[in-house]
Amino acid sequence: MTSNPLSIYEWQEPNFRAVNKFYKKQKHKGSASGEERVFVITENQCLALEPAENNDITILAAVRLVPAHGYYWLRSLYVEKGLRGQKLGSRLMAFVNDQVDIDIHCFPYPHLQPFYTQSGYELTPLTTAPEPLQQLYQRYNRKADSILFMSRLAI
Repeated sequence: MTSNPLSIYEWQEPNFRAVNKFYKKQKHKGSASGEERVFVITENQCLALEPAENNDITILAAVRLVPAHGYYWLRSLYVEKGLRGQKLGSRLMAFVNDQVDIDIHCFPYPHLQPFYTQSGYELTPLTTAPEPLQQLYQRYNRKADSILFMSRLAI
């Protein structure tokens, strides 16, 4: 674990450049854009940073929520490779759950089911998903070996 204090933030679009550099470092092809909600764990306090000041930020974990009609699609949850297994992903998901009061859906791989279950998600019948998500799931499931459909429904 890092010896520096950690901070968790929701970042807006001007800071997406730093998040996208983090994703690229993790060898992830996706990138944050537009109206997405992006949450990060950083090693430095950086709440009021301007985009040009992002050079000294160390991102340890990040996740994107893509907005849709009355729900979010969770994508791209990554933790820095050398820090995995240290509960950073769990901390980030707990923060997201505290900040978001509408349904969140995701397509995790089967080996991640325990993590998502611990984070408040449940296996959900695909037939209950909004139609656009059903179509996305079908497209992703054709490409991937196997994925699940899980949801955290708002209370």
